[in-house]
Amino acid sequence: MLHGWEAPLDTEDYNGEVNVGDLLEIKPGMMLIEPVAPVIVLEADNVKGLYEIMYLRNNYVIGIGRMEIARVISECQEA
Repeated sequence: MLHGWEAPLDTEDYNGEVNVGDLLEIKPGMMLIEPVAPVIVLEADNVKGLYEIMYLRNNYVIGIGRMEIARVISECQEA
């Protein structure tokens, strides 16, 4: 029987395209400081799968990879 803290983490990479300005949901348990709310993408490198994000609740900026992304909540619409 697995307890909540023993549950295996979802280590599957996000396969979709991520762009600057997108709002993302981060997988629970993947970050040292949990974002709690959506995060916004500041820089995106889809070839390498590396992204710079900012937590919207406290403006904390950190780099992540595809493994930490659960889904794109909202795509940035270019004007």
